Amino acid sequence: MSSDFDYLTQGIKEVENLNKHRVFVGSLLATGNRTVEYNQMIAEVQNNGAVIHPVTRQWLTIPMPVAGKRTAREINGLFWHVAKSGQKTLARVENGKLVVYFLLTKEVKLPARPFIDVTASKNVNKIANMVANGIVDIYLHKTTAGQIFDKIGKFLSIEMKREMVATNEPMNAKITQNNKGFNNPLLDTGALQRSITWVVI
Repeated sequence: MSSDFDYLTQGIKEVENLNKHRVFVGSLLATGNRTVEYNQMIAEVQNNGAVIHPVTRQWLTIPMPVAGKRTAREINGLFWHVAKSGQKTLARVENGKLVVYFLLTKEVKLPARPFIDVTASKNVNKIANMVANGIVDIYLHKTTAGQIFDKIGKFLSIEMKREMVATNEPMNAKITQNNKGFNNPLLDTGALQRSITWVVI
């Protein structure tokens, strides 16, 4: 009887800990040469959408596949060129032919691809069940609040990464598909996906 009472007292404290802390899931890791802050900015832009304008220059440069990962500054011989369509570009002559390296634009509109919001909404009932079952296990002395948080964090991290892979709408612009070689709006180098984890606060 005394042992049962001790379990109950400990269980009450653990349940109180569930109310004192929160688990946050999202882009929380630095990956490669990307800082946490940079990854979080990319995640927010992808989730909510954005309109990007040039900050320090007059034009945004949209690379063509021939440019690869290089910036306009890294390619010698580029000059201003206006195509027949009126599209402004940076190009150069190679072997007697005009080769366009960058398209120039005043803004880029990125549509929202709410992988964070969708992950949360798809799994809200599952998380509620995990918490309810976890509370029962706490009183049975089978788990702790910390273990419940970690279980939820791991689960949601996996689901968020799966949502990133599954998201294919809105599609990438044609030029982005050509540059990447495939259409998966939330995947490129995999750096953003690798940044997804959880933290308990």
